[in-house]
Amino acid sequence: MSSRLDAYLAAMNESFDAAEARIDQAQALATTTEQMRVEGESTDRMVTVIVDGTGQMVDVRFDDQFARLDAGQLAHGVLEAHAQAKRRLSFEVEQAAREIYGPDVAAAAAITGSYRSTFGYEEYSR
Repeated sequence: MSSRLDAYLAAMNESFDAAEARIDQAQALATTTEQMRVEGESTDRMVTVIVDGTGQMVDVRFDDQFARLDAGQLAHGVLEAHAQAKRRLSFEVEQAAREIYGPDVAAAAAITGSYRSTFGYEEYSR
């Protein structure tokens, strides 16, 4: 084969390997987010909501003192905790994307930007 053809094939293989690596990274992030469970609390700490990697509520817990709340306060607590859990989810997804893609990859920025624009963002200590 000619050196020009060899160079072309080498470049194609390199591009294929890079694309395959991106697919592997995307699958790793998808698997990671599928397994995520993130908590949020109401300000009064009477309600804790847990969301999955898509922001869907998968569990809600009430403090033993929740019975003293009226229906409106309880509803507000659930919504407040759910909103916080989703903001924290954006943080968790960003951390996972940085670990999987590295800090400067456009794909990670696009994914985390989508979560931020949908749910907001809140850093927190795990």
